[in-house]
Amino acid sequence: MSALSVNQSVPGYRRASMLEAVAVRIGAGLVEWAERRRVVPEEAVRQQRDAARRRDELSLLRGDVLGAAHSGLLLPRR
Repeated sequence: MSALSVNQSVPGYRRASMLEAVAVRIGAGLVEWAERRRVVPEEAVRQQRDAARRRDELSLLRGDVLGAAHSGLLLPRR
């Protein structure tokens, strides 16, 4: 059974007009835009900033340790 015959067999069904389809697309875009603009709590911003700073510090320390181990300056653990 084709889609056309199924649609015709459902009473009260009609295809959306071009204007309705455009309105749905615009509405979905507005919802997406509003979700992106949601206010982020200041505490979350602070936590993200602190986490990024800790990651950077750990990366520097890791590089220092690897450099020291590679040059023979790092003594093995007992």
